[in-house]
Amino acid sequence: MSRGEGFDRERFLLRTVAGVFIAQFALYAIALAACIQLSFRQLPRPTCTNFAERLQDTFETALGTSLALLSGGSIVAARRRDPNS
Repeated sequence: MSRGEGFDRERFLLRTVAGVFIAQFALYAIALAACIQLSFRQLPRPTCTNFAERLQDTFETALGTSLALLSGGSIVAARRRDPNS
């Protein structure tokens, strides 16, 4: 198949993962807004106390997943160009 025809699995996968990450970070933004709102009311919540740590873990996981998918995609593309490797 030529490049313009058919289903592009890698593009679909990367767009799907990007959508999941965007949704995940949107939920974290909503949670941050809720934590800020609760802090103005002096109502501390256990979830809000380690929010930065959870966000960092999420970001590191998202970054690692993206890099793994991109490297896997480049390996597949290289094998398509040179099937002997």
